Amino acid sequence: MANDSKPTQTGPLANLITEAQNGTLSVNFSPDVVVNADEFVYIERDCKAFKQEITTLQNIAKSIAEIPNWGLGESTEGLFSAKTLISRFRSKAMKAHLSTDTDDNIWDILDQHYKIIDDLETLHHTIAQQYCEQDAKFAAEYKRLQSNIEQSPILTDLKPGTKVSGIGKSS
Repeated sequence: MANDSKPTQTGPLANLITEAQNGTLSVNFSPDVVVNADEFVYIERDCKAFKQEITTLQNIAKSIAEIPNWGLGESTEGLFSAKTLISRFRSKAMKAHLSTDTDDNIWDILDQHYKIIDDLETLHHTIAQQYCEQDAKFAAEYKRLQSNIEQSPILTDLKPGTKVSGIGKSS
């Protein structure tokens, strides 16, 4: 007999994603709340942008950890404090195979954030797909918006106070 169950989720929102996939996730809204396709599209778009930005920041942390010569006296014989300081800098950027390495470093913390954003994206996409299967009007609007979505403001250099469509909208 074949196993028809969905793959087991492992991220921080695994239970919610599994419930959404199975159609058993429920949320109580006030009667004033209306579910709109644009909100799902914007959340998915921005989750992708956040993940891109996190990856960029992880690459910066990696490059910091791999700087070969810091110029802080680490090559000076007998200047042990410089070597210790640099090993701590490397360990805080990312695990650098040093005795000072911990999970409390920039790369690993960003990786935790990436997993949370990835789960949020998966959860919203899964819920949107459930709505699409149940509501043809929602599905048409969702597909229309996805095909014409502008770039996320997360990937742009915005000045404070800049108005961007899809952010802070009020009905």
